[in-house]
Amino acid sequence: MNTLVALTIAGTVSLALSTAIAAVMVRPLRAILGQLCPGSDASRFWVSFTVVMLYVTPLMFTMLFEATVSSPEIVNIVRTALAAGLFGAFAALLVVGYQIARARPVAH
Repeated sequence: MNTLVALTIAGTVSLALSTAIAAVMVRPLRAILGQLCPGSDASRFWVSFTVVMLYVTPLMFTMLFEATVSSPEIVNIVRTALAAGLFGAFAALLVVGYQIARARPVAH
């Protein structure tokens, strides 16, 4: 399989995974950050920042691990991209969860 096609497939898998996670997380994230951040600008920034990181981290891991695919068949490419993307998403969510757990709501 062409390297460009493999890279495109891996990127698409990672972006689809990130879109699903971001769609599930954005509403609760917006609510919790609204409680933790003193202003709406701060809350909007941190929601946007977190969503970007939920895309960038899995994509970075996918691109790093995609080079390790031994057999360039579509099944192996998708499997590796999904595993690397899930690992990246887990890492990103772990950091976000840890930071939110440590935060204290701002007294109004």
